[in-house]
Amino acid sequence: MNHETPFGMLTTVSQVDSKKMKAVQRALRWCETILESTIWTRSKEGSSISLQQTINRQLVEIFPLEGALMDLGMKSRFPTNHLPILLNRSNACVRTLQHQPRPLHTDMIASMLMLLGVPDFNPLAVPRTMHKILTAEQRASLPPHTRREAYVAGRPSTSGRDFLPELTIMDLLNQHPNVIFSIQFEMRNGELRNMNAQEGALMQEEGGEGTPRTTGTGMSYDPADYHLKTVLDVERGQYRCIATDRVTKITIVGKTYRTTSAQD
Repeated sequence: MNHETPFGMLTTVSQVDSKKMKAVQRALRWCETILESTIWTRSKEGSSISLQQTINRQLVEIFPLEGALMDLGMKSRFPTNHLPILLNRSNACVRTLQHQPRPLHTDMIASMLMLLGVPDFNPLAVPRTMHKILTAEQRASLPPHTRREAYVAGRPSTSGRDFLPELTIMDLLNQHPNVIFSIQFEMRNGELRNMNAQEGALMQEEGGEGTPRTTGTGMSYDPADYHLKTVLDVERGQYRCIATDRVTKITIVGKTYRTTSAQD
């Protein structure tokens, strides 16, 4: 199927999700609107349309249609986990794998167009991979890069929150396997996390054996040693660990258990 966009024809296969297709088209129209009121210029090489500008003698190119292809699961000239941005003709911007939920490439492109669409942009908002576009004075004004503090497994909570007894949590999960439950727990960074999870799905692999990723077999550590339990985050369809010693609320088979620290 062919879809006319502000940046060229987008040809898709028939099974593309219609909601995502509409979201991508909205983001492309957003890019066009931004283009009309900023210092970006449109450039065309063959059938490829890019948005370009030179910042401090550094050429920046952004490819909205390539982002649309990646969002729709189609082949692009850029790696899947990269933003379609070139700095002096080289790939410049890598998007994180950790951020959830992950925004559309096309939405992130529109955000970059707005960020760099005026002469006096905020240097603090420029991705580290693109710091070459900053002047020496701008780079000097940036705060020093600090590395994330090393994670110490099993470190006790210092938040002062009240938690449900870990034995209670383990008993509830053991008594009700395969059910979907909702849980609120404190992550190791001190933030509360809400999750709809399922434990039994971990063992529903072919042959009933599970996998090293979901059972802990072959891993460099046993999650249970650090008060962690691997479950399926049913909303994201991904395996995650819950902190069994830091649960503030759990609802399972229609009954809710909570502490005074639980947040609604």
